[in-house]
Amino acid sequence: MFATPVIIDATTVTGAHAPECDECEGSGTVTYLHGPYERTRECDTCHGTGRYMPCPACDDGTSPGTGDTCPICEGFAALT
Repeated sequence: MFATPVIIDATTVTGAHAPECDECEGSGTVTYLHGPYERTRECDTCHGTGRYMPCPACDDGTSPGTGDTCPICEGFAALT
């Protein structure tokens, strides 16, 4: 089973709200076709929060220079 990422609030880190997720347009869910049926699932980008902001301190969840887990986003490379 997949672990649900910890939601890091962008407001506490950057002082600004994370913008609306481009993938799900802020709904937290995406609709896809499965044969003739429409299905919905949780958005992979924002993990159902409807908001997404790339981490300002890293690109891939690791601290540049040290390679350790980023302390700002806790290794998820994104804030919500």
